[in-house]
Amino acid sequence: MIKALPNVLSFFRLLSVFLVVPFTLKKDFGLAIVIFAIAAISDFLDGYIARKFKIVSKIGAMLDPLADKVLITASYALLAWINLIPLYVAAIVIARDVIILFVILVNRIFKVNLEIHPLMSSKINTTFQLIFVLLVLSCNYLATSVPSLMKICEIIVCISTIFSGAEYAYKYYQIKIFKR
Repeated sequence: MIKALPNVLSFFRLLSVFLVVPFTLKKDFGLAIVIFAIAAISDFLDGYIARKFKIVSKIGAMLDPLADKVLITASYALLAWINLIPLYVAAIVIARDVIILFVILVNRIFKVNLEIHPLMSSKINTTFQLIFVLLVLSCNYLATSVPSLMKICEIIVCISTIFSGAEYAYKYYQIKIFKR
């Protein structure tokens, strides 16, 4: 049972998007916050459980980052679309993930075995991104805003996203495909 738990948590995180999006669109921010918070916690739990019990699976290696990318991409795209965050914040967050996925895809097409492992900067970045979404949803639920706090959080998310993307680019600069 415990061996399946990380994958179950990742799968739940993937499915949670189909609840967070409609609740946010209906401005039912209370339910959106609860579901998003559980999804965010599941991101940390599945990794912790997998490490603690040394659970490794091919599906988990694909499902966990996929669930993260879908949850974050959908959240940032939605929040920008309904004007709860600036478009440039969503663009930076989404562009980083699209570029990373593009590099993986190109390497798979050319049959290059490129293993991209999560970097600490990426884990910190994901934490900032998840907290920012929760903050935006919470401010809308409470019908309040702290503009200076929101601006600081936007800047932190943008800087951590750019830094994490740059670190991936630097670490995987010498991708095998370009060394042929």
